[in-house]
Amino acid sequence: MLRNPDTTVAASGHWFRILVLAIISLVIAWSGTRDADLEKQLEAAIHREVVLGDLTGAMREYRSILSQADVPRGVAARALLQTGECLKKLGRGPEAYNSYRRIENEYGDQAAIVGLARTRMAAWVGPRNLHFEEGLPGKVPPAPWAVQAPANDAAYVAEVRHDQCRSRSCAVVTAPANVPGQAGMLKQSFAAATYRGKTVRLRGWLKIDRFFVTPFGGLRTMGDDDRAQLWLRVERTNGQIGFSDSMDNRPIRSSDWSLAEIAGQIDEDARTIYLGVASYGGARAWVDDLSFEIVSK
Repeated sequence: MLRNPDTTVAASGHWFRILVLAIISLVIAWSGTRDADLEKQLEAAIHREVVLGDLTGAMREYRSILSQADVPRGVAARALLQTGECLKKLGRGPEAYNSYRRIENEYGDQAAIVGLARTRMAAWVGPRNLHFEEGLPGKVPPAPWAVQAPANDAAYVAEVRHDQCRSRSCAVVTAPANVPGQAGMLKQSFAAATYRGKTVRLRGWLKIDRFFVTPFGGLRTMGDDDRAQLWLRVERTNGQIGFSDSMDNRPIRSSDWSLAEIAGQIDEDARTIYLGVASYGGARAWVDDLSFEIVSK
């Protein structure tokens, strides 16, 4: 029995369309499942960052998401924003700024995330929270302040205080025993464009404790190497160091509040300004009433 060629072709076309539709349905289903998995991975990374405080692990997860092909743009933009947040908390301001800038340049269709990124960049043009009014007593000063220590040791390096201060709020900086060189560092950074070619002054009040009880219950008294110092450093656009002063020739060794000051001209090609306070020798250094301003030549 002979088959009608037209009927055979029509049947073949019908089954082909069914096959194509089935494949498309599978692709859509797979894509939906994959997008849901990426959303879960992003939420898990944010939990690791915010709740567990594992900034390095969270950044690893964010970058894993960003390295994958065809990541939904909303997920990618959020992962990039949180990467910037981690970098900011780690005191790596220039890298954080670059993450926010990338969102603005590459994800313009994600209006809400772009708005958050622009807010972060706008807040980066100068130092913040110099009087330590933000943050809880006994806790590490919040971003943009950062400490130079592993996350588990951060609480032993710096804390906000509302007692024994010259003003309403101040901070105490010390160094855990496992930090090389017995140095504690509290720092922040910001874009230098506003200050290029201008003379600036960093000023604050410092003192060190004569003795204090360590976190482990021991009593520590002032040593010969104990000292507190302000520091200011400029990174130029070519990656080289510009103006830099860390008060090495005039450290504060007194247990009474003493005025410390650094003044200098910011390089014309400056990219980033870093400032902070350091405690050396295992001392517990207090810092209060910081200011950073442009002064006349």
